[in-house]
Amino acid sequence: MALVPSSLLLFLVSSSVWVALSLPLPVAAAHGGQAGGQRCSPFLCGNVSIAFPFGLIPDGAAQTSCGAGFGFQVRCYDAIPHLGFSQSEINLKILSIFYHNRSLLLADRPWFTYFNRTSTKGCRIPTANTSSRLAPPLSVSSDNQNLIFYNCTKPPSPFEGLVATTCHDNTFVRAADGRRSDESGDYVLEGCTATKVPVLGVSGKVES
Repeated sequence: MALVPSSLLLFLVSSSVWVALSLPLPVAAAHGGQAGGQRCSPFLCGNVSIAFPFGLIPDGAAQTSCGAGFGFQVRCYDAIPHLGFSQSEINLKILSIFYHNRSLLLADRPWFTYFNRTSTKGCRIPTANTSSRLAPPLSVSSDNQNLIFYNCTKPPSPFEGLVATTCHDNTFVRAADGRRSDESGDYVLEGCTATKVPVLGVSGKVES
């Protein structure tokens, strides 16, 4: 099957300044609102320390009254911190927060639900770009390595350099070649839908 790490590195930056950090494969985030919310008391969720600009959403509440606002709200479920988006289908786990360089490491989607040939839902590949799962102040950085998943109506030319996934059924994957992630249009293939997934730890090769 295609080997797909599920971790994303994200930056938190102001609306007027983009921060370029020398960290591997970052995901940039722009804070589109005011950053002057009331400071929350720091708390520990699992082994992750949560402090300003983040704020904890209390159990049973829709939002928190402290922190820097939407996008910085955190829910703590079973000692695992999640970004507190209101959409229940969005499940972004916070693995680490690096306050010294305003970045954080997220786990995006539950990969065990994909590429599973014994699943009652059938074997499937990702169909939603990761960028569509993020809301301001978070956005995907061009410094990530991207995997491009294809669902095709017929097998593409072998010259396209695609690798068949374990799902088969004309589904393929390839690692992007280092171009900026906002150039996703360059990966469009006739007769195929393409989904772009930024990942850590990919060096240009995938395994089927």
